[in-house]
Amino acid sequence: MPDSANRRTPESAFTLIELIVVIAILGILSATVLPRFVNLRREAILSTMDGIYGALNSAAMLTHAKASIAGVTSQATATLVINDETVDLVYGYPAGTATGIVRMMNTPADDWNQRASSFAGAWIYWHGVIKKDAYDAGCFLRYRQSTGTSQPPVIDIERTGC
Repeated sequence: MPDSANRRTPESAFTLIELIVVIAILGILSATVLPRFVNLRREAILSTMDGIYGALNSAAMLTHAKASIAGVTSQATATLVINDETVDLVYGYPAGTATGIVRMMNTPADDWNQRASSFAGAWIYWHGVIKKDAYDAGCFLRYRQSTGTSQPPVIDIERTGC
């Protein structure tokens, strides 16, 4: 069989221009469609919120354990020195204030915005990349202090606006 039978003719191959056009179309499609399917920013915020939730819960439980040892879990208000910080307590759990849960959490200001809630005894955390206020953004954690001797704090997560 001659060599010419196995060779492709120029008419059966793609030209360089056709290949460039196909690559350009694929690039445009991937640039417009891919971000709709991959939203890593939201997933990252939700994952860090889950981490902060766990940290808030752990801080509350560890504080309550120390308060139990100190015998102050039945008191509506008390203080306890933990890691050289005086922490305000409500029924043995950190108060929902800057001198309560905030001292226990010690979160870096660059990563998390925080403020007192409009509800008494509650503190709000929201991710630093969200420039709006927590309630306006609809993406926050709220720590609500204990309301009684057998009532642990309530930690709410709002994810609708994340």
